[in-house]
Amino acid sequence: MKLQTFIARRLMLSIGVLLGLSILIFIIARVVPGDPVRLALGARAPQEVVQKVSREMHLDKPLYMQYGIWLESVLKGDFGMSLYTRRSVGHDIRAFLPATFELAIYAGAIMTVFGILLGTLSVQKRNSWVDNIVRIISYLGVVTPAFVFAVIFVLLFGYLLDVFPISGRLAAGIKPPPVITGMITIDSLITGNFRAFFSALTHLLLPALSLSMAGLSQQARIARSSMSDNLQKDYILAHRAYGIPERRIMFKYLLKPSLIPTVSILGLDFAALLSNAFLVEMVFNWPGLSRYGVAAILRKDLNAVAAVVMILGITFVTVNIIVDIAVAYLDPRIRLRRDRTCAL
Repeated sequence: MKLQTFIARRLMLSIGVLLGLSILIFIIARVVPGDPVRLALGARAPQEVVQKVSREMHLDKPLYMQYGIWLESVLKGDFGMSLYTRRSVGHDIRAFLPATFELAIYAGAIMTVFGILLGTLSVQKRNSWVDNIVRIISYLGVVTPAFVFAVIFVLLFGYLLDVFPISGRLAAGIKPPPVITGMITIDSLITGNFRAFFSALTHLLLPALSLSMAGLSQQARIARSSMSDNLQKDYILAHRAYGIPERRIMFKYLLKPSLIPTVSILGLDFAALLSNAFLVEMVFNWPGLSRYGVAAILRKDLNAVAAVVMILGITFVTVNIIVDIAVAYLDPRIRLRRDRTCAL
């Protein structure tokens, strides 16, 4: 199967997944008990006003008609109005999404780089004290929730050592860069505002590290396991028999095939970063989309809930397509296997 055909099939499958997700989240948001309009307007709002807003949101129509109207608006790029902020949901998403993406990108970079490094180091020093420490840290990282790390880092580096800021995105008194992407570190680099860049970077470090710990630990374990298995393969033993230096075997012949399981799991780990971000954002007072989504769920803000879930779903699907393409590029046998499966 050609790579282009492989990508086209993945895109078609992803459209079906997103359509199913939109139906599921729309139904769940509507059938949850409680009148969202009454919750938004308050108990003292006149019944006539509540009914008027309900009609404006088409809540008086059958569920399938509500979904059709909503889907048509979403395809035009309109997610409707937020019952709580009284602004366009699209405006809210543009305001909050860049902060969460910036946090997830830095957490993903930490998770990927240090996960693979720790896994490689653990294999190089197998059965030594270094290997044991890496394995203990990996187990602790997997079983400990991200918000626990967030609280520990706040207490340790924020209060006890006082070396890193523990809230917000910029230090007081520093002028933020003009909004280009909404991600302060990138916008400050584009505009040459290095003072804002370093301030934003120090504010990002603790929340990104907290968010990345589970994925980092998992990546380290998978990388170690995969490299340990490949070390016993015949081609590695043959390279050793020819006297090729161990370092060259490790980084030239062992690392690339061992990264395939690591890259495969990256998509799921990145989705986990976004779904786990809300508690970290709460701890660090980070103005991101995850915190906005949790507030929307608690207030039964229907349009905001559906929009946040769809944005996260689109992100998850996009990342997984990128990961599938990367894996298919690293190992063409995967494309061939899927082609044979489809043929059967």
